[in-house]
Amino acid sequence: MGMHFRVLIIMVLVIGFAGCGGNALPDNARLLNAFEQGRTGVWVSGHGTVAQLIGDETVAGEIHQRIVVNIDGSVDVIVRHSAESSQRVPAEQGDTVAFQGRYEWNGRGGVIGHTHHDPEQPGDGGWIRHEGTTYD
Repeated sequence: MGMHFRVLIIMVLVIGFAGCGGNALPDNARLLNAFEQGRTGVWVSGHGTVAQLIGDETVAGEIHQRIVVNIDGSVDVIVRHSAESSQRVPAEQGDTVAFQGRYEWNGRGGVIGHTHHDPEQPGDGGWIRHEGTTYD
């Protein structure tokens, strides 16, 4: 069994379990591994605490909400969420959020984007979950 196939199977299982029961928090291991290895373009899921809400950013002509999320007290990532493809996430500082999206590495922690539904991506794309509601 090839490594990519195994990773795909694990992602399907993690995504499936995260979608069941509503509030299960996805593991941060894949995200932290991608950060430590300087990997980019990797689909990850995870969870953390909202450290800061920062201003919107326009990417490819779309407005994106940006949330700084602290992962396991060790690294901060920016979660970039399209305010045009989905509803804004009503998160506040100190809230817990779960997410799935495409990770782009940088030395400060990285950015997770593509947190919207996309049937052409692993697990039908990305999402953010806050207080039991999924925004995709």
